[in-house]
Amino acid sequence: MNEVTESEIILYQQWVLRIRPAADQQSARILLMIHGWTGDENSMQIFQRAVSSEYWIIAPRGWISTPEGGYGWIGHRPGREATLQAFIEPAQALNQLLRLIRRDYSLPDQPIDLMGFSQGAALALAYCLQYPAQVHKAAVLSGFLPFLPDDYQPPEDFAKIAFFVAHGSQDDIVPVQRAYEVVQFLKKANATVQFCHSPVGHRISSACFRELNHFFAPQRR
Repeated sequence: MNEVTESEIILYQQWVLRIRPAADQQSARILLMIHGWTGDENSMQIFQRAVSSEYWIIAPRGWISTPEGGYGWIGHRPGREATLQAFIEPAQALNQLLRLIRRDYSLPDQPIDLMGFSQGAALALAYCLQYPAQVHKAAVLSGFLPFLPDDYQPPEDFAKIAFFVAHGSQDDIVPVQRAYEVVQFLKKANATVQFCHSPVGHRISSACFRELNHFFAPQRR
């Protein structure tokens, strides 16, 4: 197994990022980690243990300062009632960020993996709907599906993405019903989906963490 490299915080193209190069710096695998409301570039570090050292990990800071401290992606707390349209601008910004990183770090242009928590999970879903051909797999952690128009149809390539959804049945911030809505939507779109739920609050249980680890394991690529 490759030795895990250290992550560092950098200022890059007006973004604050925590970035961890792959142990093999020629590796093309990129994992974009998207924090939730009041989070920052450090918030997703706990999930790095679930990720192979074959990944480049990119964890950007949200661009909106929240009243409680920390950062977010859209101006709602934590965005549960937001529409898909509200997430399009940050999704586009993240897509442009990845283009620049690929250019400056000489990384091949191939589908990425995503992991988002809470509001960041909703943004991950929006990214998948906006750029489905550019995503291989995505983890939706304690998240929710942005509200969609009644006649909305996912792009054809969306069905090719593999999803992992994890949620706490005692979550009082994003009710578990929102996770059921995510799973139902993904199945209706014919996407592959793995669902893990446990009797915890707004976090991921140790059992779901193990399943998350397996989801991102190299042999699952």
